[in-house]
Amino acid sequence: MSVGICIASDADLAALVRLASAFRDHLGRSTPTEAEFRASIAQLLRDRQSEFFLARDGGGADLGYVQARYRHSAWTSGLDMEIEDVFVLSGARGGGCGRQLVEFAIARAVEKRCRLIGLNTNERNAGALALYRSLGFAAERALWNGARQLWLEKSLG
Repeated sequence: MSVGICIASDADLAALVRLASAFRDHLGRSTPTEAEFRASIAQLLRDRQSEFFLARDGGGADLGYVQARYRHSAWTSGLDMEIEDVFVLSGARGGGCGRQLVEFAIARAVEKRCRLIGLNTNERNAGALALYRSLGFAAERALWNGARQLWLEKSLG
């Protein structure tokens, strides 16, 4: 499948809202609403610490996106990237679009001289885990006797 990937701009807001809404639906959630996505994504598109990478097929149809966040870390003494979202529409899965999106994110992190890239996924998401492992991501750290890193959450809302 021929896929083109770009750094999204304000002009891509509608496409990103459609894709984020499809991701929400895929997760079986009812929120955020499209209006909430529109407001949040518009704000994030203006935020210098966030970027969206948008995948389109050769005909210009939207296929998926990655949302990346950047922050300076005292632990790496430099910039780190967190891949917050990776989503590909169901009809485009299995053709390498997700891999190309994550590879684009990695290349962008290298370009920005990031020292570390992190992400989280569900431990039962075998496809995502296989993709991320094939690209060099790991949940284990030698420093802690090979123990897995866990992303823990506490809802405050």
